[in-house]
Amino acid sequence: LLKNGFSKLPTTIKLPNSIDFITDTSYMKGTNLLGQKRQLNTVEYGLLYHSVETNLFGMQLMKAFAQCSKDKEAKQYFTKGQQISEEILQGTEKILLENNIPSPTMPGGVLTSSVDAPFSERIMLYCTYLLGGFSIGGQGFSSAFTLRNDIIAKSAIFAKDAFEYTLEGAKLMMEKGWMEEPPKMDI
Repeated sequence: LLKNGFSKLPTTIKLPNSIDFITDTSYMKGTNLLGQKRQLNTVEYGLLYHSVETNLFGMQLMKAFAQCSKDKEAKQYFTKGQQISEEILQGTEKILLENNIPSPTMPGGVLTSSVDAPFSERIMLYCTYLLGGFSIGGQGFSSAFTLRNDIIAKSAIFAKDAFEYTLEGAKLMMEKGWMEEPPKMDI
């Protein structure tokens, strides 16, 4: 992908010459009284970069699923997923740009004009359900390792949106009789 220009490397940083320790809890503040924000650290950047990559993929996948879905409700659900991925992507890129870090947005590829589904709506919904769970977990992971409270708050909002969307998908699968019940704990 790099060789053909379909992907970019993340922004590189200078290697540190020493170890610093955080001694002031104001390090966690996203903003100070003057409205200035602490520069992102490398862990925070890595988590935001991952969010950009996964939501760019999710946006394209939901667009493709909506394009080939024949089921009206599933098509609307996939379109909503595309919009949520776009919102998370824009929110994440905004944080990067506010920190003078170029957005790592890569070309998302071009969808074909085909409306022939490679999978059933049932499988597409289930994949979306799984990816929604990964998104919720990713936002929780991000919140655990981010030390800037404004980014933690943003991650919580993104996680809430992903949770509500994933729950909506689970209900849709249940209503259509497409959600297989996991094995019971029969002891």
